Amino acid sequence: MERNSNMANHTLILSTAKVAIPERVRIDFITSLINRGLTGIEYFGPEIDNQEDFIEPDMKLASEEISYFEFFFDTEEPIEYDLFSETDIDGFVLEVIKKSANIELRADKKDVTLYLHH
Repeated sequence: MERNSNMANHTLILSTAKVAIPERVRIDFITSLINRGLTGIEYFGPEIDNQEDFIEPDMKLASEEISYFEFFFDTEEPIEYDLFSETDIDGFVLEVIKKSANIELRADKKDVTLYLHH
C-alpha cells in the first residue's frame, strides 16, 4: 500500500469478544459492532511497524478468544491522541470510515485489518 509521506499515519486497534468473521466481511459488520458498544480500544496512536511490538507475549494465548480490528489511516494534520475519550474515538473512526473514498478489508477467521483511503 502506497502512503503519502506528507500525511500523518495512524493506527487504531479495537477488540471485542471473539466473533465469527463473515467470509465476505463488509464495513457494515464492523460499524455495527462499534455502534452497539461492543468494541474496546486497545491502541490509538502513531502507526505501529510491527503488531508483535504491541502485543505482550503472555497476551497471545488470551488473544485467541478476542477479535481485533486494526484500522490504518492518514490525516493531513497530527492527532492529539490523549485528548480523545473512548466515545470520541468511536465517533472519530466512524467519521473517518464515512469519509473514506476506498476501504480495503483483509480478514481471517477472527481478525480484520482495514485500510481507510481518502
